[in-house]
Amino acid sequence: MTFFTRAASILKVKYLVVLVSGALFATLVRKILAMNFRYGLAITGGLVFLSISMMAIGFIVDFLVYAFTFNIPFATFGKWLMRTETVSPARGINLGLPELLLVLAYTVWFAQVFITRTKPLPRLGLLDGFMALLLFTQVISTLNAPDRMLAVFDIIYNFKLILLYFFLAHNVEQHHLKWLATLLIFALLFESFFGFFERLTGITNIGGTKGNFSMESFGKQYKVPGIEDQLRAMGTTYDSHALGLYLCMLIPVPFVLMTVESLKPVLRFVLLGACVIGIMGLVITFSRSGWLGFGVAAFVVMGIMLFRLKQRRAVAVILLMALAVSVCYPRTYTFLYRRLFQAPSKIMEVRVDMIKTALDLWSRNFLFGCGPANYIEAYSRPDVRKQHVPAKTELPVHNAFLWVAAELGLFGVVSFFGIIFLAMRRCWRAMVCDDTLIRCLSLAIFAAFWGYLADGINNPMFRETIPYTQLWAYIGMSVALHRLWAERTNE
Repeated sequence: MTFFTRAASILKVKYLVVLVSGALFATLVRKILAMNFRYGLAITGGLVFLSISMMAIGFIVDFLVYAFTFNIPFATFGKWLMRTETVSPARGINLGLPELLLVLAYTVWFAQVFITRTKPLPRLGLLDGFMALLLFTQVISTLNAPDRMLAVFDIIYNFKLILLYFFLAHNVEQHHLKWLATLLIFALLFESFFGFFERLTGITNIGGTKGNFSMESFGKQYKVPGIEDQLRAMGTTYDSHALGLYLCMLIPVPFVLMTVESLKPVLRFVLLGACVIGIMGLVITFSRSGWLGFGVAAFVVMGIMLFRLKQRRAVAVILLMALAVSVCYPRTYTFLYRRLFQAPSKIMEVRVDMIKTALDLWSRNFLFGCGPANYIEAYSRPDVRKQHVPAKTELPVHNAFLWVAAELGLFGVVSFFGIIFLAMRRCWRAMVCDDTLIRCLSLAIFAAFWGYLADGINNPMFRETIPYTQLWAYIGMSVALHRLWAERTNE
């Protein structure tokens, strides 16, 4: 009798647990359905992602590496906590899928290193030292910031991307490379087709409003002098210039892979199509800095293939790509001529004035600048020479070097650009690897770094969420590629 009594009590507890769990789940579903559609969609996507990640527990590291790369075009779609309206890449503290991925990735990695001991403790290198210097510079510079809360937001923004770099640098393996290249090409095609959709429908600024149809700015974009009648592709980014930068960082991947002689003709034709579609997407951003970045990246690829890797195929590929773009989108040259040679001269006068203002800000604290994300706040000070910039023009300088210098000073310039050049050095060394994928991806990422730096000469979007996330992902991949090349060399 005692046995049956215990069994009945256990069953009651089980039913109670099921009942309570069902009620909680039903409440959660009800709350989600009562939300704004985009928030409900985001939460549903997060739950689906958690379910898929549990299904992939047996190969969770592979899943996380691919998920980080796949999510880059959608990095904009997060929730800003304590949002501010100041012109700054960090508009608050962002919470979304990238943060969920980071928590999951470092939980798994911690368990592998300290619990199961299946992976060694990662070793730090010179590149990590420069990243520590960047964070240290930001912290010291915060003491001089007019708005320290904005500075804290920017430090958190950078720290999360450094965590992304560190995970990819130590967890990308040889078998990941093919799928990483595929995901990068997917991002290129997705953003380009998104841009075509905007041009055809007139619906734009979807990324900037995060799909919020009720926002006044949904479907609208600011006018650019000289091309007021043209609708510019923005993709999932905040701005057409940010999309131009992102595309110029992605196009080198299929461009370089297309030159591999061992590829099947069908696959090479697909890669050619991806390049052509990506270039057309870049054209309709009307971003001169993006065009410049891609031109520099293509020139770097061609030069290295001709003079270092001794591959004459590069010239033929360039000519074939130009011919394909001319046939598929003949208006390209009309847009190029209009944007480059018919732009109002007043634009450059304003850019020169902005440079003078940035130099003024930098000179006030040469070593540590005016504080992270505090360019506009410092610009608002009465003693800053605002006469260099027209009235009511509160925009940061359109130059990556001067913006970093004004906010973080000399130490910020050395640490930030030092990180990029050290990553480029690793790509340069891995470029001679006998493995085709390591060699091609190293060259593509090396060219993308050059495109990023060239774009930053005349573009303030170098730290916008999507292209900036891609930059740190490339830095992590460059370290991983160098590690894989070194392992092959030692073998």
